[in-house]
Amino acid sequence: MSETTSLITLRSILDIEIARTYQWDAETIISVSGVDRAGDLTTRIVEYPGALADIAAEGFSPHSAAGHALSHELHDAIQRRVRLWIALIPTPQLPRLRDALGADVVHEAGAPSGGYTPIALSPLALLEAWAEGTDEQREFMRVAMSGLDTISTASHATRASRAVGASIIERSAFLKLCRNPKFIAYVVVLVYSMARAVPVMYVPHFRGDWRILWAIDMVTAIPYTWGLIEMVAGQKLWHRVVGAATASVTFLAPYVYFLMYGRHAPPGVWTAIACIFFGGIFLEVFRYQRDRAVKKGLAEQL
Repeated sequence: MSETTSLITLRSILDIEIARTYQWDAETIISVSGVDRAGDLTTRIVEYPGALADIAAEGFSPHSAAGHALSHELHDAIQRRVRLWIALIPTPQLPRLRDALGADVVHEAGAPSGGYTPIALSPLALLEAWAEGTDEQREFMRVAMSGLDTISTASHATRASRAVGASIIERSAFLKLCRNPKFIAYVVVLVYSMARAVPVMYVPHFRGDWRILWAIDMVTAIPYTWGLIEMVAGQKLWHRVVGAATASVTFLAPYVYFLMYGRHAPPGVWTAIACIFFGGIFLEVFRYQRDRAVKKGLAEQL
């Protein structure tokens, strides 16, 4: 792997050794994890738990060392919203793992090689499957999810944990909202928009109504924030294009009014518009290259 490729794929699934050294089916990996593109497979949401190999070798028992390890690793994964577990399982032991965890939960994620088969599974899918499974499986999940803090867990995981009667730490919807990055972004932009029009009152060459400028700022604040978020994190290309266009238009709108009633545009307006435009193009090109590099890295065997 070249230095450029290493930089492009930094903190991706390829930072995990087994992802680099075996051939993986990228489409299966993406499907099981639930992400939209290969470049979104980061080390924050992908893990290589040791419990899977132990269960494949020994079988599953809630009170065994492998069972305790699975309970701990699953609780940690659900708490941190890990989307994907990957592992290399000795091919003869794969049926034992699938029997233990569920044939619909454990997915073959590559061709067998050297006596091992790459597998992938979703921790959330395992939790949800066992939450509707046998009494033994439900009891295992009740114990495993005990102490889960709902402030950072996915809503599906919270519902499944409640369904098995786990003693979880409930948090108010308001507290969860205050920790939501999107909500924080909206609040910051709204506060900024509320304050931005005030200094205009003291601009000597401005002949408009500062209250109208303030109203334009407030009306465009939410679509502007939405546009920035979609430009950076949109799931589809057209989402990101529309997001960049929306961010540009809504950012410019207050300054159009300012220019109609003032002599000079504030410094940096056109620079900001150019940054949004070219920044969107750069992000799209970078994501395309990252997706290609990650898929290629998964498909190659070192």
